Amino acid sequence: MEHNQFNLNNGILIDFKYNKIFTKIVDNTHHLYSWKESILSFINIWNNPCTELINCTSSGTTGIKKNIVLNKKYIYDSANSMVQFLKLNRTNILGLLCLSPEYIASKIFLIRSIIFKWKIYCIPPSSNPLQNIATYFDISSMVPMQVLYSIKELYKIQILLIGGTEITRNLEKKLQTVSTSCYHTYGLTETAGAIAIRKANGLNKSNYYTLLLNNINLKLDYRNCLKINYDKMYYQTSIQTNDIVNLLYKNEFIWIGRYDNIINSGGIKISPEVVEKQISYYIPDKKFIISSIPDKILGEKLILLIEGSYCDLKIPHYFFTGYKKYWKPKHIYFIQNFLDKFLIKFKRKNIREHIIKMLKTI
Repeated sequence: MEHNQFNLNNGILIDFKYNKIFTKIVDNTHHLYSWKESILSFINIWNNPCTELINCTSSGTTGIKKNIVLNKKYIYDSANSMVQFLKLNRTNILGLLCLSPEYIASKIFLIRSIIFKWKIYCIPPSSNPLQNIATYFDISSMVPMQVLYSIKELYKIQILLIGGTEITRNLEKKLQTVSTSCYHTYGLTETAGAIAIRKANGLNKSNYYTLLLNNINLKLDYRNCLKINYDKMYYQTSIQTNDIVNLLYKNEFIWIGRYDNIINSGGIKISPEVVEKQISYYIPDKKFIISSIPDKILGEKLILLIEGSYCDLKIPHYFFTGYKKYWKPKHIYFIQNFLDKFLIKFKRKNIREHIIKMLKTI
């Protein structure tokens, strides 16, 4: 494919087979220039003789954000395992990179491209990365919100990796209507990217993740949170996450929710992810989240945040019976475009703080 078929005014085309880079971004005062430099700088870091890769920041899955030092050999193993699983270990692959270069998923995508000499088109992260793109791609990676905005144009991608946060039932239902092979990945910065994968649509759709690597042992702690024993990690052999899971077999698990997202309302512990999955049937065409705000009596009270203008919800009363009575939101707020502020990485705590500040001004 010729490079003039791409809009290089705001993108970069890299052909790793021939080590060629095509771009028209030259203005060093423009934000696109710093984005381009982040990508090219990472490529140089990967190609230098140092065995360690320094510039990685965790997203907080293990509890706190921190700088991570990863060994290139294990990053290579992670990148290679995904490519082998997807059977993309050839050089005639065209990929689309539309994630922020600061995240491990973007770095791993670049490393896969370097190792297997792919050609990739890099564009700045946006809510609808496929808008105004006529080219077809073999593979891309997106966060769920990008997928939602791109649902009508996903046919341009043969294989799509989705990560960063959970996929709602509403989005997963929409994925069943597309021809793209969609995979939901599970991984951390600490594990050098995805260590497990599940098919999110099609005939072989699955609700559980399967490990990509065979040198990982999974266990649960007292909270039912996943503990990853990785015997080849450079700096540690055990990684404790805050992800609540149902461990099926030694290499398979179902993701339930985040322990640090749990809402304690009057002593009742509620997982917002679980509630969202259940009520998504009744809010099919809206983006929404379950959150909480401080309450003098309950400590925290459950609220439902819906993006967009007011609408009449059709959640039946019988839904909130039995143990689900604690899931009934005390308040419902309709807010314009609040989720877009947190597009690239879905940050519940940031959203909650934003809503609390906003409600104080009302």
